[in-house]
Amino acid sequence: MDLNKTTTNNEVQSDSLANLKKVNEINNQLYVESGDLVVCSANESHVSEVAELWANHASIQQLNAPGRYAFKAEGKDWQAFVRRKIDKKNNLLLVAHKKGEKEVMGFLYLQTITLPASELVLKGVIEDIYTKPQYRKQGIATKLLNVALEWAYDEHIKQVDFVSLPNIKGLSEFYFRFLKQFKLDLNLTLLTV
Repeated sequence: MDLNKTTTNNEVQSDSLANLKKVNEINNQLYVESGDLVVCSANESHVSEVAELWANHASIQQLNAPGRYAFKAEGKDWQAFVRRKIDKKNNLLLVAHKKGEKEVMGFLYLQTITLPASELVLKGVIEDIYTKPQYRKQGIATKLLNVALEWAYDEHIKQVDFVSLPNIKGLSEFYFRFLKQFKLDLNLTLLTV
């Protein structure tokens, strides 16, 4: 063991904390092209369609975990909900669409968690990822995840939790396959709730 390179847990934690960004330092504006697919940060032009997709996604979540998700579909203003997500500058709402087209094929929402009583971003949580049924098994969700995790890495977010419901067909398996092939130095955890 090289004694000159020995560090204590406190020094490692201190180094890790020193690299954390404050909420106001996070840049959540992305635009990534991959072939004919574009993954970008959602904006006002996406609100209506993402609101409809998120309402569908929420219905599936509620059916599979009524104790965890208690959305009232009637009366919920999903467009206002999506706008609030877009306005949270330390979180990431991504959409995928074909280059030159406006139709949203899928979306992903990564919420950041801060250290208690601070503005330092500690980790991210992905609980909302949805691809329209007609676009599934085309690599869209994988591309959304890759872009989100590369963003997290660039923003010094070193821990990302994936939340999956046990009754959602194929989601845990998809996450598990994804986690096995992902290469960046991030601590990724699959949580089944």
